[in-house]
Amino acid sequence: MIDKTVRFTTSVALAQHPMSNARTKSKKQYYLALEYFVKDKVADEYAISRLEQYRKKFLKNKVIGEKDSIIEDIVHSIIKNNRSQRRYRYWLMCDIALILMDDSLIEQVSEEMQKFMTKPQRKKFGILLQALKGGDEVDCISIAFAKELILQFRKNYSFLKKPMQRYIVTANMSAGKSTLINALIGKPLTRTSQEVCTGNKCYLYNKPFEDGCIHLKNDTYTMNASSDDLEDISWEYETNIASFFRGMDEIKYRLCIIDTPGVNSAINRNHGRISRKALKKEQYEKVLYILNANKLGTEEEIAHLKWISENVQKDKIIFILNKLDDFHIADDNISISLNKVKNDLAMLGFQNPIICPISAYFALLIKRKSYGDKLTDDELDAYSLYMKKFRKPVYDLSKYYNGIQIESGDGEATEMSKRCGLYGLEKILFGGTI
Repeated sequence: MIDKTVRFTTSVALAQHPMSNARTKSKKQYYLALEYFVKDKVADEYAISRLEQYRKKFLKNKVIGEKDSIIEDIVHSIIKNNRSQRRYRYWLMCDIALILMDDSLIEQVSEEMQKFMTKPQRKKFGILLQALKGGDEVDCISIAFAKELILQFRKNYSFLKKPMQRYIVTANMSAGKSTLINALIGKPLTRTSQEVCTGNKCYLYNKPFEDGCIHLKNDTYTMNASSDDLEDISWEYETNIASFFRGMDEIKYRLCIIDTPGVNSAINRNHGRISRKALKKEQYEKVLYILNANKLGTEEEIAHLKWISENVQKDKIIFILNKLDDFHIADDNISISLNKVKNDLAMLGFQNPIICPISAYFALLIKRKSYGDKLTDDELDAYSLYMKKFRKPVYDLSKYYNGIQIESGDGEATEMSKRCGLYGLEKILFGGTI
């Protein structure tokens, strides 16, 4: 059985697809062949949504209407074609593989396709099949025209073999939970207002490479979610989102970040029950407990910390002290605040806790700017202000992370990510330093 979660986290880039410049009639026939093979093997919501991406790419909003008998003739023609369109069968096999992402089903389709080929065609087609499996010894010169699609499949295939790390995030409201998650992902995928943003669990998965698409499963299923789709999520349902995570360095794992509701919602007390049930029942490597540096020691915070201390393995917990960008030299001292947090946690049963100081908002701005996102004037002003602030030694958070130092060759993004705490936190989470 195909793992739907696995396929949900794959990347497929269609912008430069080799069929893009083909004639409309050829693109229609190509799409019909793709749909024919995919739907024969699997017709779940993932496959339908992925096929819709291809349909829109090749046919825009044109209506397709062909009899099944005609479709079969089209399919056979594409596979057997030995004229100028002979490359189509190779591209088609790559696209089928990218959608199915299942060795057994890919093998079945390849056998079905080869029934309509001549012996020389099958021999060359075999080179493609070996290339998809990643054999470095395979001479791919004769099928160089399929290189980009082959590489996409290989990237997905190797990515899906990586182990998955699962992190569950918990916090009281206004701690900056959504902003921190967005900073780790590098994109504004979760809402960040002071209102009750998350009313159910949300699973956020990374993808192997950037394909420009965000996958969303909520009350609807789409492989190309818009900002409006993300804004209008229905919290009656659990949510799944998959997107490429923009790390400051290479991310070594498949990741799942589990976002939970703020436990102190005055509007809906059920949010706390959802979060605590998730902390008890979900499988995860680490808990990211986010503390608001400006609201430490509240009764609600202490109550949640006591519950965490009694119900979660303490070696799984990473405390993240957020909103240090709000500190002012005249009134606040970061070192003293960190020591106080450490002492307060010790009194609640957390001995030698891992505490990671950060400015999640500045971290998100750094990621977005370094990846070329267009920032608003207000965001650019905030970025400039925080850059000046965190370059001051008293605000430099890199010194609170082992092994993180500012190097002379660091670019602006790397330097500022170290100073605001992002780089050190990502090394702990994504670099395997725990």
